[in-house]
Amino acid sequence: MSDDREALVTRKAALSADLDKEAKRYFAHARWNYSAAQVLSWGSLLASVAAALFGIIPTSMPKWGVGVLAALSTTLIAASRQLGFQQKANWHYRKADQLKALKRRLDYELPPSPTPDNLATISSSWSAIDISMTKEWEDMQHETPTKPPA
Repeated sequence: MSDDREALVTRKAALSADLDKEAKRYFAHARWNYSAAQVLSWGSLLASVAAALFGIIPTSMPKWGVGVLAALSTTLIAASRQLGFQQKANWHYRKADQLKALKRRLDYELPPSPTPDNLATISSSWSAIDISMTKEWEDMQHETPTKPPA
């Protein structure tokens, strides 16, 4: 194998490994944000149910305790909306999916012996993904959370 061909194969392997590493990193961020959104949602639901039960069933729970549980439910939902964990999770999943698609293109759609232009096209596509997703992230950070229906 010529030195140029070996260099291209090495570059392709490095690019594939980098894409895989980045896709896994964004997938991990997505899972964390999704988990945070779920914890806040379920925590809100449980606090609401507990407040309702303690309010209905005669117990030794003081009124202020029931009030704290009810307030906790609302606080958790407000925090979830304000921090946007679900929106961030969706963004990270989209980015991971785009990187995985690019890796599949590199690994399975290019010829076995890629040209420098083939690799440059994949790299340019990755740069375009980064630019568009960064813009989407910035736009997402400036959006105001939607108001709950009245």
